[in-house]
Amino acid sequence: MKISIKTDKETLLKILKEGDINKKLKVFSKLEDLSESDRIKILLKILEDNSWYLREQATRELAKFGSRVVPRLKKLCSKGFWYTRAAVSRTLGEIGDLEGLNSIITLLMNDTNPTVIKEAKEAIKKIARTNGDDFFVKLKELKSGTEFKGNIYTILIDALPDSKERLKEIFEPI
Repeated sequence: MKISIKTDKETLLKILKEGDINKKLKVFSKLEDLSESDRIKILLKILEDNSWYLREQATRELAKFGSRVVPRLKKLCSKGFWYTRAAVSRTLGEIGDLEGLNSIITLLMNDTNPTVIKEAKEAIKKIARTNGDDFFVKLKELKSGTEFKGNIYTILIDALPDSKERLKEIFEPI
């Protein structure tokens, strides 16, 4: 059976609400027919889907848009199911933009889901690797402007064991 799908944002969003994975996969083949803005909206919606495979595909596609999608990803960090927050963390890590760092740290401090925490740690590693010294400058800025609570220092050392001394300079008082 051939599935024919009209290519417009509303139709594709409606299909994503349905449970048929084959139709949802067909949405990916239609994304190129949409404007960039509509594509981003659809991909962000897919990050909320319960299919791991679809979320992985959306992460790859969204990462191509780079820092332009970071503000919208940051909004998704605080809502939805655990798998949405995990997918957003992964996407922010793939993008590597420092603007997503505060949202990821907030997840590390507040989220209790082990998968979200794991993905947030991986995102921290990728952002640190991508940005080098700028990562630590931004982390220091965030620390001075935000109340880091709990064991964020321990979590960051766990995520970045090779950077223990740099983290110590930021988090331990002299």
